[in-house]
Amino acid sequence: MLGIGLAVMVVLGIVLITIIGHGNSTAAASGTTTGVAPAYGSLNHPKGTCGNAGQAPCPVSDQGWVSVAAGSPAAVASAITTNQEFIALASQYGFTSLDIPALVHAYRAHTGVDYYDDDHWVVSVRNNTGMRCGLFDFVFDRAHSRMRFSSYGVLTAQDPHALQAFPYVSSSAALSRLQSQRKLKVLAGTRPELIFFPIDPSFPYLTSPVHKWAGGGNSAMNPMWHMSGSDRHDYFLGADLYVHGQQDL
Repeated sequence: MLGIGLAVMVVLGIVLITIIGHGNSTAAASGTTTGVAPAYGSLNHPKGTCGNAGQAPCPVSDQGWVSVAAGSPAAVASAITTNQEFIALASQYGFTSLDIPALVHAYRAHTGVDYYDDDHWVVSVRNNTGMRCGLFDFVFDRAHSRMRFSSYGVLTAQDPHALQAFPYVSSSAALSRLQSQRKLKVLAGTRPELIFFPIDPSFPYLTSPVHKWAGGGNSAMNPMWHMSGSDRHDYFLGADLYVHGQQDL
């Protein structure tokens, strides 16, 4: 019996040595060893040609930016007509000309998203009958003198805005409302500016103030006029034609 027990122990020892040896071999094969390149898709292999350790940074994706020679409406209009989305949509919807682009400022936005943080140029377009048939919105990267397509809204002949150029409330109308509603003039040395601001994400419910807001300013295509009153306070007028104070926004 003792001899049989010793024989069993010897056999088990050989089996364990074999298993341990194979285990070490497997671990070595799955790691990086000298002279053996790791297979594509392994944890030790870069998943691309840029942005990984020892590689050059990845280039910024092309979002269709178009260079703008200057920040004037004329220069912006010229740049817009070279934009690929503008050309494609003109072919689809049949507009033939555009009105004067309007600059809409991003108002105190610091989100890290260019749509909210950058200014916008918005312009209405006309068909061959002179009717406005759409509204373009372009993000304006002032620091790099470029702009990109953001969105296009279709206007039908039944839309009251089909007879109006953007913006639909004029600066003179905004000043008139400031005087009639607040008994104020604009602060000397300033002028009204179109602005928009991002909706506060802390209002998630349909009964919240943001869903009852009708003053505009929630997008560059639905902006508000920002005016500095002669009392040195900020005032805002949008689609509801009511002069709001800073606390209302």
